[in-house]
Amino acid sequence: MGITGIIFSISTFFYVYAFETAGTVSAAIAMQTYPLFSIVMEFILFKKKKRLPELIFTLLMILGVYYLGTEGTWLISGFSPWFALALIVPFLWGIAHVIIKHTLDTSPITPNQVTFFRVLVSSIILFGISSLLSGTNNILEGLIIIEFQFFGFLMGIVYYLELINWFYAVKHVEVSLASTITTPTPIITMIFALFTLKESVEIYQIIAMVTVFVSLLGLLWSGREKK
Repeated sequence: MGITGIIFSISTFFYVYAFETAGTVSAAIAMQTYPLFSIVMEFILFKKKKRLPELIFTLLMILGVYYLGTEGTWLISGFSPWFALALIVPFLWGIAHVIIKHTLDTSPITPNQVTFFRVLVSSIILFGISSLLSGTNNILEGLIIIEFQFFGFLMGIVYYLELINWFYAVKHVEVSLASTITTPTPIITMIFALFTLKESVEIYQIIAMVTVFVSLLGLLWSGREKK
C-alpha cells in the first residue's frame, strides 16, 4: 500500500498541475485515456489480454468522450506539449490500480483497508509537498477558514464513497473494465447540469451520450460473452 500511496500522491499533484498548464479540455480528454493504460498495464504486469470486441467498444467510448470534450469539433484548442504531461496521470492510475487489484485478489486485505491506507499515505506525502511549495503557515491558515473546512468535509465524504465503491468494484471485475465504465463521467455531469442548473443540451452532447451508452452496452455484452 505504501508504493501505491506514493503513486497516487504523485498522480494527484500532476492532476492539478495538468489542468493548470494543459487547459481544462485538454487535461480532461487526457484523463479519459485511463482505460487504455489499464489494458496495457494488465497485459504487461499480469499478461491479461482483451478480446477484439472489448477493445473496439473501449475505443468507441473514448472517442465519444473526446467528441464531447471538444464540443463536437474534434479539435483541442490550445493544444500544447503539456498535454503529454497530463497523460502521466492516467498512466500512474493504471499502474497503481492494477497493483491494488492483484493485492485484493491474492491477500485478505479489504477495500476498506485499501481506502484507509491510500488516503493516509497520500495525505502525508501531499502535506509534505504542499509545505515545501506553499509553506506550512498557508496550510495551517486554511484549517481555521470555516467555509473551506465545510467544503473539505463534504468533498471528503464524496471522496470516501467514491474510493470505497471503486475498490469494491475492482475486487470483482478487471481494472480495465471498471475504468471504462467510469469513463462517461462528463456525460453524468451533463445530465446533472441539465436538471439542477437548467443548462441547455446541444446536439453534439446528445450524440456523445448515445455513443457512450452504446459502448457501455457493447462492453457488458462482451463481458458476458467472455464468461
